[in-house]
Amino acid sequence: MKKNLFAQKNIDLRVVLVRPLYERNVGATSRAMSNMGFDKLILIDPKCEFTIEANKAAASGQKAFENKIIYSSWEHFWQHEPDDSLRLSFTARDGRGRAARPVDDVLSWVVENSPLFQTKEHSEGNIVIHLFFGPEDWGLNADDIKDSHFCCTIPTYGENSSLNLAQAVLLALYTIRHSWGGVKTKLDGEQTARQDITSETTPSENGKIIFPEESLKLWLETMNIDISSKKTNAFTVLRRMLLQNTPTPKEWRILETVLQQSIRRMKK
Repeated sequence: MKKNLFAQKNIDLRVVLVRPLYERNVGATSRAMSNMGFDKLILIDPKCEFTIEANKAAASGQKAFENKIIYSSWEHFWQHEPDDSLRLSFTARDGRGRAARPVDDVLSWVVENSPLFQTKEHSEGNIVIHLFFGPEDWGLNADDIKDSHFCCTIPTYGENSSLNLAQAVLLALYTIRHSWGGVKTKLDGEQTARQDITSETTPSENGKIIFPEESLKLWLETMNIDISSKKTNAFTVLRRMLLQNTPTPKEWRILETVLQQSIRRMKK
């Protein structure tokens, strides 16, 4: 699914931890949410106190933890949360009354069949989505999931099918982003896309970045370097090195000038 539903719809996603046992997992969940671009964290009847350890686990992703909402019970939760939300419960257990399905299958089905996602225009108001995760010892019980629309699993491939709570949240949110879209984080030093690189040898009128392909070939040939091999030769290696470093347009022009001057001097 290639659509960016987060751009098309007003999706309000909330992560709900039910009776979490360990503060470090709550902090790590906040960090996972920060990684995936979400910040609404809800706790129902937490069984842990919060100290500096939770902040340490949150590391650079403090926002969700600092703004967390705590409800004392399910009754308290439903008094304050919208009851028309899309509710997904995550479990590692399948069984009677659960009918658990892989989360990516559920996400595809929801978009194709849920009335909330059928209008092409922006939604009127928010589409609230609650993701429920159970305590670290036994997960969600039957009472916890009775009001959910779907029980979701995160497929595993090893002998241990039980995920750490924060890891489960991270994988669930990544799957949602992968399926429904979003704007990816641009990392420091990340290379720019190469779609504007051309093989022209003179500056183009539309300002595209120019790779001096012919000048580089001529420069090597003037030095009697064989570049006839179709697989790997001096030209292909240098070309790959240059493109991987994505020089600026000014740097390309300087390279072109240096190559041309070198060629003229060698010919003299």
